[in-house]
Amino acid sequence: MIVSRARLTTSDIPEATAEDMVALWSSRHLYRLAIRPVDDVPLELTSDLMVFPDFTFALGENSPIAVRVSAEIGHEDAVYLSLVLTGGGAVSGRNWEHENKPGDGLFHWCDEGFHVHQPQRSRIINLRLSVDAIRRRADLRNDPPLRRVAAGHPAMALLRNYVETLQSADLSHVTPAFAEATSSHLHDLAGLALGANRDGIHSAQTMGVPAVRLALAKELVARHLDNPRLNDDFLSRQMGLSRSYIRKLFAGEDYAVAAYIRRERLLKARRFLSDPTAARIKILDIASLHGFDDVSTFNRAFRRMFDISPSEARDEAKRED
Repeated sequence: MIVSRARLTTSDIPEATAEDMVALWSSRHLYRLAIRPVDDVPLELTSDLMVFPDFTFALGENSPIAVRVSAEIGHEDAVYLSLVLTGGGAVSGRNWEHENKPGDGLFHWCDEGFHVHQPQRSRIINLRLSVDAIRRRADLRNDPPLRRVAAGHPAMALLRNYVETLQSADLSHVTPAFAEATSSHLHDLAGLALGANRDGIHSAQTMGVPAVRLALAKELVARHLDNPRLNDDFLSRQMGLSRSYIRKLFAGEDYAVAAYIRRERLLKARRFLSDPTAARIKILDIASLHGFDDVSTFNRAFRRMFDISPSEARDEAKRED
């Protein structure tokens, strides 16, 4: 299996061993740490882990905690990134301290330990990235031991959205090429956030950033297929990009934006027509549910794509059952 998933939740762990289990789980997959609750609040943690060949990420939520990350941060060949979604707190080490606010990213890659204090419930993304891949894109110095990237950095926003999209995606049939491209895109964005060198900037601008933006645009399309106003202008406003840039992203895959949206609507409609629970829903209503203003336009587009009408597709699915 190219991509593996795991989930840890303290609700499934006896309270007396929860801290040890969390520390063991984290050290195996991310980095070595010791964790304890704050102010006697029972430890609550849920974390979803995804392991690719060249990177790992965990998206989790926890009760107020204090964490000590040991000097042996786990893997010498790794760079770590913690990205605060909600909550946060303070991160401190020898002679330094950072406030970690929502939207902030914190990179660390040296062998100096540090402490994290989160006095409120927090939602965090933790990533382990390849140090060699990052070094090809950005200058990694051992002083200071951590580098904070403040909220609002465009590369961090893209990286966060991309990770959340991957976390919710069906990756059961991932190919090696997809895994390699995904890893490259994530490292491009991380390099930009750290302060990319010339090669890193070129790679990110020509490959990583456009690919991630296209993936996010497709995710937006998938979530809004029932919206009749879904078009390049809608995507432009949602993503904060120009319409010409949105068109250029899709043109790289030989699609006009409108043609891609129509294709995805029709594919979803055909799956819907094959669902026995939708057998009593009128074709007119199915057209409306999938973003078509009128049923005749839907019927013509459906026949053009599948060489059968929506009613014939429904009958065909019934016979196959």
